[in-house]
Amino acid sequence: MNERRHAWSGWLAVWVGFLLVSFLSAPAPGVNESHYLTKARHFWNPDWCARDFFLTSYPAHFVFYVTLGWLTKWMSLPVVAVIGRVVSLGLLAAGWCSLTKRILARDSVVVLSAGLFLGMQSVGNLSGEWLIGGVESKVFAYACVLGSVSAILDRRLLVSALLSGVAISFHPIVGLWHVAAVTMVEVANCKWRIADCKLSGWSRKRVVIAIGLLILAALPGFVPAVRMLIAVDAKTAFAANYVQVFYRLRHHLDPMDFAVGSWIAYGLLSGALLWLWLQFRQQISAAEHWWLSYFFVAWLFALAGLLIGLGPRPGELMAGFRWRMAALKFYPFRLFDLLLPLTLSLCLPRFCATSRQRVTWLWMLGAIGLSWSAVKSFVVEPPIAWSQSDRANWNAACQWIEANTPPEALFVTPKESDSFKWTAQRAEFVNFKDCPQDAVGVVEWNRRLRLMTRWSEAGFADGQYSTDELRELRRQTGAEFVMARVDVPYDPAWKIYSNGTFQVFRLPH
Repeated sequence: MNERRHAWSGWLAVWVGFLLVSFLSAPAPGVNESHYLTKARHFWNPDWCARDFFLTSYPAHFVFYVTLGWLTKWMSLPVVAVIGRVVSLGLLAAGWCSLTKRILARDSVVVLSAGLFLGMQSVGNLSGEWLIGGVESKVFAYACVLGSVSAILDRRLLVSALLSGVAISFHPIVGLWHVAAVTMVEVANCKWRIADCKLSGWSRKRVVIAIGLLILAALPGFVPAVRMLIAVDAKTAFAANYVQVFYRLRHHLDPMDFAVGSWIAYGLLSGALLWLWLQFRQQISAAEHWWLSYFFVAWLFALAGLLIGLGPRPGELMAGFRWRMAALKFYPFRLFDLLLPLTLSLCLPRFCATSRQRVTWLWMLGAIGLSWSAVKSFVVEPPIAWSQSDRANWNAACQWIEANTPPEALFVTPKESDSFKWTAQRAEFVNFKDCPQDAVGVVEWNRRLRLMTRWSEAGFADGQYSTDELRELRRQTGAEFVMARVDVPYDPAWKIYSNGTFQVFRLPH
């Protein structure tokens, strides 16, 4: 009874910690919530922002849209965001507690490990992979990943396979890298004795059933992902790969674009983990050995990504440019980026448990990590910061647009637009943040951005965008309105709203 009470209290503490960091560090809409949840709303109500380019693009995260999107039929986007965070982080906390209990063998340090992880994650990452913030498909996927590993450590193959399949359904990239890593660890553990099909003591029948469960659970998300990849000609696929790897998503995919500070930080974390392993390798349990093997495979994936991506820029100067670019598109750094701080947060409490003084210091570090991850956004300005007044004026302009323009209107919006559809409830011609994931959509997204760049550069030559130029913008985009910063020199005759930061224009016929 006491053990169950400790387990529930540990889960509750971790869940509350995750929620605290989520709501304080990433007020709704979070960095990707306006991307995922507006798409989910449109999925269930195609008439909402029906002319928006991104919303009408291929539904890459089908399972996420089905899971949360129906709530948007009766609730506002902010309310759905809250519900999504509460549910997804509750599942993530359950996966976290289940995993840490099996690695650390003690409920008392579950909260400590979570605090250490949150602290390390708040300092930075290598390829932009974060976990605690807004709700999106990868949060559900990682909750399933942690649960899957916990199940396999208990030798519950069928449960692990089912959860792995659900992880693939929610986020194919996350789930497939996880399955690849688990498979490699299990094959290595059975010492390559594959012919007798007794993988880690499992019977042939159990393995076959597990594979079937994995496939069935993965199909709802895997099939749309495969269709997205194959339903395109070679020329379009090449152009989309280039745009994704070397332009739009280079901060996730191109190792030559990762910050030097991130490489240094992850090098130091790797060095700390290696030192711990060398110091305590004789005391490692079977569960710890399995987890460290799993982490090592993720490290190998990242190393392969680094070797594939190393070379001169622009990328076409690399030998084997085409296949290397295609390989980088599949996020080889994703699993390692998250697993390094996670593994260190598991190893520190375990290896320092022999010293009360060390444990005391760890609890202090965990408390500091949790606190810092919660307040960081109030202390450190992001690279592209919105001032408080700018954000207030943005919201005011969007609210005015919602109240004073037709629901079916199409807008041209500024490049920094990150929540226009969320707040204004209107469609956008193109949005830098909202890039589709299918090849045809990526190419069209790039074409629209280039169109806007050419129009802007041509019209700015004479110091002001004239009525004829605004008329041409309407002809090329089909939009009826423009939202822009007040320092952009549009013909004032067409202005219909302005505040200290943003202005709105009606485009002439």
